[in-house]
Amino acid sequence: MTLEIETIASALLGSAALTSLIIILAMIGTLNPYHRPAIPLTSAAIVIFASTYLHSISSGSTLSLMALRTNLVEGALSMFELIYLGFAILTVLLMQATLRRRAEDPLIALSDAESDSE
Repeated sequence: MTLEIETIASALLGSAALTSLIIILAMIGTLNPYHRPAIPLTSAAIVIFASTYLHSISSGSTLSLMALRTNLVEGALSMFELIYLGFAILTVLLMQATLRRRAEDPLIALSDAESDSE
């Protein structure tokens, strides 16, 4: 496998594991008597295990807690690399919202007309 493909695969596997871990933590934090968390927790745990297993195979290491840690760190670092893109998109959207002219509202015009006549 080439270095670029291996980096992309590592980032995707790490991001999947990190997202599943966040889902598990959110479900544990919001438990109530009406939840049935068995299936979502099991599927998120399977995603974490599978992505860690595939990451350890591709990196040539053994499946251990260190492999899980490395996988989660790779996911976090790959998500941090996307923050700059997210900030750029957010800046463009905020500039568009700031520079956009509001549509004329007939109720505001009527309110202004009534206040001027008094």
